Amino acid sequence: MGTGASKTHSTKMENVGGNKGRGTVIPNCSASTLPDNTAIRQQMVQANPEHEEISEDIEQMVQIAPRHQKSEQRNLQAGMQITLETEDVSVTFESFQHQSGALYTCFTQNGKRMYFDDEKGIVPFPQEFYSQGKFLDTHDELGMISDDIGQDTNYDPSYLENDRTNSISIPGKGTVMTYIFEERINVCKYYDNDSDAWLILPLLWEMNLDFILHRVQQVKEALPAITDFKEILAALRLCNYDPDEVISVFFAMFGDSLQSNINGQQNFEPIALQREISKKDKEIEVLKKKLQEGESELETLRLKCKYFEEEKRHLVQQAESLYEKVAELQSDQEKYLHEISEIKCKNIQITDKLDSYTPLNKDLLMKMLRETHELSISNDKLRVLATSGLSEIGLSMEHLRSMVMNVHKTTKEIQEIRSLYQREAMERKLLYNQLQELRGNIRVFCRCRLDDRKGEHLEFLSEEELAVNCNGIKKRFRYDQVFLPQCTQEDVFEGTLPIIKSCVDGYNVCILAYGQTGSGKTYTMMGTEQKPGVNIRSIRELLRTCREKERIKYVIRISMLEIYNEGLWDLLSEHRNKQLEIRSQGKVVTLPGLTEMEVLTENDIKRIISFGEKNRTVASTKMNTESSRSHLIVIFTLNGIDTISGVASSSTLTLCDLAGSERIAKTEATGQRLVEAAAINKSLTALGQVFTALKTNALHVPYRNSKLTHLLQPSLSGQAKACVFVNISPDVKDIGETVSSLQFGSSIQQIALGKPTPQSSTIKLGH
Repeated sequence: MGTGASKTHSTKMENVGGNKGRGTVIPNCSASTLPDNTAIRQQMVQANPEHEEISEDIEQMVQIAPRHQKSEQRNLQAGMQITLETEDVSVTFESFQHQSGALYTCFTQNGKRMYFDDEKGIVPFPQEFYSQGKFLDTHDELGMISDDIGQDTNYDPSYLENDRTNSISIPGKGTVMTYIFEERINVCKYYDNDSDAWLILPLLWEMNLDFILHRVQQVKEALPAITDFKEILAALRLCNYDPDEVISVFFAMFGDSLQSNINGQQNFEPIALQREISKKDKEIEVLKKKLQEGESELETLRLKCKYFEEEKRHLVQQAESLYEKVAELQSDQEKYLHEISEIKCKNIQITDKLDSYTPLNKDLLMKMLRETHELSISNDKLRVLATSGLSEIGLSMEHLRSMVMNVHKTTKEIQEIRSLYQREAMERKLLYNQLQELRGNIRVFCRCRLDDRKGEHLEFLSEEELAVNCNGIKKRFRYDQVFLPQCTQEDVFEGTLPIIKSCVDGYNVCILAYGQTGSGKTYTMMGTEQKPGVNIRSIRELLRTCREKERIKYVIRISMLEIYNEGLWDLLSEHRNKQLEIRSQGKVVTLPGLTEMEVLTENDIKRIISFGEKNRTVASTKMNTESSRSHLIVIFTLNGIDTISGVASSSTLTLCDLAGSERIAKTEATGQRLVEAAAINKSLTALGQVFTALKTNALHVPYRNSKLTHLLQPSLSGQAKACVFVNISPDVKDIGETVSSLQFGSSIQQIALGKPTPQSSTIKLGH
C-alpha cells in the first residue's frame, strides 16, 4: 500500500492519463464522519476543473457519434473486425458462483482454467469446485463482437483509435469495448504518526469502519447471492463508495443470475454424477490393481508356505535329534552329579586335614607379618626418595631448558655469523675476480667426476680449496672455484657465465678442459642431450644476450675442428680428406678453408655440434671405452654492429676439449693407439711449456712447438680471457694423474696474460 498524504495533511491524486493536478484536503476524521459520495464528488469537481473538461470532451465525443454516415460505420466495423481478428485473444474471463455465496473471477489461458485467490494469487481452478457451484451464463463471443460493433458504430473513429481504448471478454456480456476514463474517486486513508503521512487503509481495516459496513450491508441486502465482502468493498472503491452504482454494475455484469438462490448441488447434478462416475472408475482401477497385487502376494505367500513346510520338516528332524542329545546330556548330568558329590566328600576330608595343620603355621604367619611391616617402612622411604628425586629432576629440567634457550640463541648468532661470513666471502670473491680481471690471470676451475667408489684420499675443504692425501702427505690446492662431485651442469656453467657474457662486449674468450682420460672433460664441455655442457649453454646464453640488445645486430657463426696426430681436420666439412693449414701474421692466426655456419636458434647449434661430434675420432683404451683421441676445438665468431652509433665489434669464443693425458704403461696402448698417445702427450707437453714460459715471462714462448699451442696463440698471448677446467678422477688408483693435473692447474693459475681489450671499431652507416 502506498502513502497517500504529505506532512501538510493534503492528498495528491494521481491521474490515470498522466495529467497532473492537486487533490482536495480530506480532514483527519473517523470513517463514520466521512461525507457522502455526492458531497465528495462536488468537492472534487470544484477543486479540479481539468477533470470537468475531460468529462465534457468525452460527452461531446459520445454526442457527435450519431452524425457519422453509414459508410463510416461500415469502415469502422470492418476496422474493428480486422483489429479483433489480428489480436490473438488467448485469455477468456468467467465468473464462478460458489454455493457458499462467494464469487470467483476465473479465466482460461491456453486451455487451462485459473482463478484469483486472495492469499495465493493466480492458482489452477480446483476440480472439487465444479460440483460446489456454477459458472454464470456467457453469450457467444463472436456474435457479441459483431453485435457490439453494430451497436457502437456511432463512435468517432478517432475516439476508437485512442490508446485508452481496448476490448475484454466479460462473463454474461461477451467481448465489450473498454475505455480508461479520467475520474476522481474517494479514497479512505488514515493518518500514520510514525511516518507523519496519510496512508491508504487496507481492505481488512476498512471493513471495520461504520461508513463502509453500512454500504456493504446495502449491497448485500440487494444482492444476497454475493457473500464475498472483499468483492463488494473492491466494487465500492471503484464506484466511489456509491452502493447504488455497485448494485447496478453487478446487475449489468451478471444479470438475473444473481437473483437465483443456490441450494446445495441441484444445478450441478449432471456434473456431479459425471464426476462421481469418473471417481468410481478410478476406484475400480485402483481395486483392480490391488486385486492383481493381492493375487501376486497370494502366490508369493503360497511359495513361502511351501518353503516354511520344508523348513518345518527340517526343524522337526533337528528337534528329534536335539531330544536325543538332551537325553544323553541328562544321563551325563546324573553321572557328573554323582562325581561332584564324591569330590565334595573328598574336599571335606582335605579341609579337616588342613584344619589340623593350622597350629603348626602360626609361626610362619608372624614372620610374614613382620616382613610386611618392614616392606611398608621401605615403601615409605622409597616414596621420600622418589619425591626428592623428582624435585632434583625438576631442577635439572629447568637447567636443561635454560641451556636449550642458550643453544637456540647461540645457534641464531652462529647463523648470523655464517651469513656475514658468506657475504664477506662473496665480496672477497668479487674483489678477487676484479683483481684477476685487471691482471688478466687465467681462471682455473677444478671439477671432480661423480663416482660412488670415491676413496678417502680427496677432501673438499671449501668452495675454493681441496686436499689430496698421497702417501701419507696431505697436499692442499687452491683455485678460483672447486666443484664438488655432486655439482650439476648448471652449477658449472654459472661459474663461467661472467666470462662468457664478456664475449658479447667484444672480448675474446677461451675455455679449455684439461685432465687425464676418463676424468669427465668431454662431459663438462659437451654434455649429453638431456644435460648439455658448456658448449651448448654458452651459445644459448649468447643468443639470449644478443636478443636483449635490440639496437645491435649480431651475426653468430660456428666452426668445429679436431687436432689428430698433429693434423688439423674440419669436422663440419663434407670432404675430410684434406688437412687445414695455419696461417699467422703477428699474433693473428687464420685457418683458410675452415667451414663456418651461421646459427640463429638453439636447434641450429645442437644439429651442427651433433654432426661434428659424429666425425670426431674416438677409440677404446684400457682406461676409457670411448676415449677421445684428438683435441676438439669449437669456435664461435660473434660480429655485431650498433645500428645507432655505428660501432662494430668482433669477438670469438673458443671452447677446447683437450684429449686425455695418459700414461702409456697404464693404457697399454699399441700400434695406432700408441701413435695417437704419443701425439697427444707431445701437444700437452708443448702446452705445458707455453704455460711455463708465460709464467716465467720468458722472452720466447714456444707457441709453434705443436699445432695445438699454435692455434691457441691468440687466446694465450693477452688478447683474450682464458679459463681452464682441471678435471680429476675420484678413483684412488688414479691418484698419481690426479696430483699431476692439480699441480698443472695450480701452476697456470698465477699466469698473468695482461688486461684484454675489446675488439671494436667504428664504421660509417649508409643512409
